[in-house]
Amino acid sequence: MDVPFSIALLKSYHAQNNVFRPMIAELGLSVGQPKILGFLARHDGCMQKDLAAMCDIEPATISRLLDKMEADGLISRRAVAGNKRATAISLTPSGYARHEAATEMRGKMEALELSGFSEEEKALFYQFLVRLYKNLTGGASVEEP
Repeated sequence: MDVPFSIALLKSYHAQNNVFRPMIAELGLSVGQPKILGFLARHDGCMQKDLAAMCDIEPATISRLLDKMEADGLISRRAVAGNKRATAISLTPSGYARHEAATEMRGKMEALELSGFSEEEKALFYQFLVRLYKNLTGGASVEEP
């Protein structure tokens, strides 16, 4: 290899963000928001701490992201009965619509970044990424946020 694997991986990650960031900016979203929308679309009413853990986002960072998303009308928060410190998060209709649009844009980005890969190569590449994630997280599951 000409460059260390970690550098190639990091450069690929940044290149992906450089393509995806302007796409989602058209929707009024920042980089961390599509994965939050996606997770909430599948886990309505989840707790903020669970959302942070599943999306690999620090609690302080997710709090700021959620404040912005709530101000933009994408999510709603409600107190959990019997637990004054817990907050359940749900998507609003606008949040669902934005999630669907971001998912479509992600599909376009993935088509671009995986162009020229055979179906077998795509499957292997995905398996390698899942294994890499598990190695680095002590076996944590890769669930789509």
